[in-house]
Amino acid sequence: MKNAKKKILSSSLADLVSKFSQQNIVAEIEKRYQSAPAKLLPISSIVDCSYIRDVKLPEETMEYFASRLKEKGFYNPLVVRPKEDGTYEVILGRKRYFGAMKAGIYSLPCAFAEVEDEEMLLMLLADTRDQREANVVEMALVCRALHDLFGYNQHTLAELSHQSRCQISNIMRILKLPTELQEAICLGRLSYGHGRALATLNYEEADKLGHRILEENLSVRQTEDIVKEIRGENQREPYSVEETGNTLVITFESKEELDAFRKSKRI
Repeated sequence: MKNAKKKILSSSLADLVSKFSQQNIVAEIEKRYQSAPAKLLPISSIVDCSYIRDVKLPEETMEYFASRLKEKGFYNPLVVRPKEDGTYEVILGRKRYFGAMKAGIYSLPCAFAEVEDEEMLLMLLADTRDQREANVVEMALVCRALHDLFGYNQHTLAELSHQSRCQISNIMRILKLPTELQEAICLGRLSYGHGRALATLNYEEADKLGHRILEENLSVRQTEDIVKEIRGENQREPYSVEETGNTLVITFESKEELDAFRKSKRI
């Protein structure tokens, strides 16, 4: 592992996986921190989670939580951690946090967690793994951070998130898409299935097809069929060869392809 930062556990990786791969880990974490007295914090002193702040929430999600908080109030405090600048970073309860801002609520009940980045990321991974379709960009960002900062490989991430290694690879590949398309996935305008198909294309092809999907409201199946066509075209030789007797005829589809062939063959 590229262990640039101190690991939260000195025990074996198997122990770590066991601790953070339980189905009810989020409930256990919330119970642990919420058993302590919650403290009201002004919403102005609370900041979004630094690792997933680029993940936008759909307007309808914020509206839902805003109306629910106005009607019933907070059923659970947010879980936050103190930062050196005096603010508090959201770990669990991000939707409630944005719902409260939408509702014009000025102070929020919070439970405090004294955790370093690695444990916070593991908490976020546990929180998103059962909602992959809705949080795929968030999950991808968390996995990338665990990989880049703490050396977690895809096999370990798969175990921790109850996914296959192939699924983790597909999820992390979403981050190669243009920012606008990632945002569309966050907002539900594109699905994870759309993103998974688009991520097999290069940047320009994905960007072009992504906008077409949005304009024409293409299904995942239609998108996958178009991607197959594009990938097939990319693999096709830009010329055809016909041999008759002692004559070899090479036909190019454009002058640019002829010039590229001449250059590559130094003709």
